[in-house]
Amino acid sequence: MASTQFSSITGGVFSKLENLWTGRGYTRYRVNRFEEYDLYAKNRTFITGSSILTFTDTDGRLMALKPDITLSVIKNTPNSDALRKLYYCESVYRAADISSGFSEIQQAGLECIGGLGLFDVCEVISLAARSLAALSQRYILDISHLGLLSGFLEDAGVDVSRRLELLRLAEGKNSHEAAAILGRAGVSPAVSATFDAMIHLRAPLEDGVARLSVLPLGEHAAAALSELARIARALRGTGSIYLDLSLRSDERYYEGVVMRGYIPGVPSAVLSGGRYDGLMRRLHRDAGAMGFAIYLNLLERLMPEPEALDADVLLLHDGADPEGLTRAVAGLEKDGLRVRVDRAVPEGFRYGKLMNYSGGELK
Repeated sequence: MASTQFSSITGGVFSKLENLWTGRGYTRYRVNRFEEYDLYAKNRTFITGSSILTFTDTDGRLMALKPDITLSVIKNTPNSDALRKLYYCESVYRAADISSGFSEIQQAGLECIGGLGLFDVCEVISLAARSLAALSQRYILDISHLGLLSGFLEDAGVDVSRRLELLRLAEGKNSHEAAAILGRAGVSPAVSATFDAMIHLRAPLEDGVARLSVLPLGEHAAAALSELARIARALRGTGSIYLDLSLRSDERYYEGVVMRGYIPGVPSAVLSGGRYDGLMRRLHRDAGAMGFAIYLNLLERLMPEPEALDADVLLLHDGADPEGLTRAVAGLEKDGLRVRVDRAVPEGFRYGKLMNYSGGELK
């Protein structure tokens, strides 16, 4: 198994997260650095970024440096209803486009796989919120339920191709184009107004559920709202959790709750996740699954690692008393200090304290 080395910042963050996750009975899962390319090629749209770094193994198989952890976890866990609660701390390798080059992206996250009940869904959401709180007390966790908008449009009789386009527009809260498409679909102005209200809804979770409950949603959306209402009651008092129906994930893979997490000072989401039963089915698994990932590399922009010193003490001397100088260095080292001895300050050398040895004295 590959071992990943992280900076002191990301390592310290992961230590906090690990304590949180193991406290809920999650066990660490380690994956190989690479998998067969075919696993990712068949599910390329699930992976953030368009490119995959490949190489040919000694046995002729086309392999890939892993661009995603979740796919590897699913592939390498038994196909069973038994609940598996796993966490990881790994690197993935991705390029946003051909010109940007590949990057090593540090991730920590958890996966809950098996016969998920509503408590398990609530627990994953709660752990996502508490994980963000370990990074900043001013976090925000946005959640949505994919059955709300898609169910509402289905009940309104909107065809599949238009539904997909409307969900894309909902992500950008594009009222004008959405209204035009709904008009061409022949829905009533009341349906169009309700859809617009839904895509602009962003409120604390329980308040958001209450505001949705007075809208004429239809059967499928009402079922999704009922599940979300139970989640909201279970998570009451958990923290800064907001309902935002503009959140979108690929419905070929995700269903039910999806999440994005934010902290001050980082311009993009540091946490992303949701329920991905659809991905399980695509990989011929019968169980449900939900999880999230935290992008540790983003935190280094927020909390840059302090520049390391080359030595604690730079000791300058004139070369006149090598025996005394040797004793002086030994005394400093006995105090646990790292010492560089030189005749002049070296260019670019980083030191904590400048000292001089001259005439038998350390100054």
